[in-house]
Amino acid sequence: MWIDSHAHLGDLGDHDLAATLREAAEAEVGIVVSTATDCTTAYLVAQQCDRHPMLRGAVGISPFDVIDPPATWYDDLTALLVRPKIIAVGEIGIDATNPRYPPLSLQQPMFEKQLSLARSLGLPAVIHSRGAEKRAIDICRSAGITDALFHCFTGSREALAAVIDRGYYVSLSGIITFKNSGLHDSLRDIPFDRLLIETDTPYLAPVPHRGEKNRPAWVRLVGEEIARLLGKESEELQEQLEENFRRLFGKAV
Repeated sequence: MWIDSHAHLGDLGDHDLAATLREAAEAEVGIVVSTATDCTTAYLVAQQCDRHPMLRGAVGISPFDVIDPPATWYDDLTALLVRPKIIAVGEIGIDATNPRYPPLSLQQPMFEKQLSLARSLGLPAVIHSRGAEKRAIDICRSAGITDALFHCFTGSREALAAVIDRGYYVSLSGIITFKNSGLHDSLRDIPFDRLLIETDTPYLAPVPHRGEKNRPAWVRLVGEEIARLLGKESEELQEQLEENFRRLFGKAV
């Protein structure tokens, strides 16, 4: 089966979500990780996971949403993270590329607090690190994080080497299908046992759907392109990705 390790599904009503997941199942997708960005979507993710067997959840406050979180955010997330189908703290992190994001001086303290939460609960962290990969790695290291997934990775080969050296995982999105993505050379630097794939739904739809609203079913297109680039059979890649996913997200089984 294919696994979509990162999708944002909070804007879907239950009818549309059910249809989306049926489509994914028809594309041989067996697990989709519904990922929160703030406390509101965190509650939605938990409710979705309760209703849909193929969903797992990650809950956290993204770097875009660090301004004025609820006063009870830490306790709220903690209560959700002990649920059996909530498998990670995420997405959390820092972003140094988008001027619409709050300043790093606000992003980093929230990142550090949530890493502390992940460590205290023994859960992996799902990291957004655009333009700040090495800084994010250093923060994770200082926080004592042993299990992390750098989602939708687009960093340099040097940043990738640092992620791998620390023992963390990398997830690739539909960007790998773009002709000038810059990730094709980096792909071969990712150990086969540290690789995951995602859609980042509703963003970054893969070719031939680039520019459309993404959906979990299309994670198969990401995987098939990676298999082609690596010269591997699709089934071999699926088996390895499933093994990697279950190794990182122990609660997922």
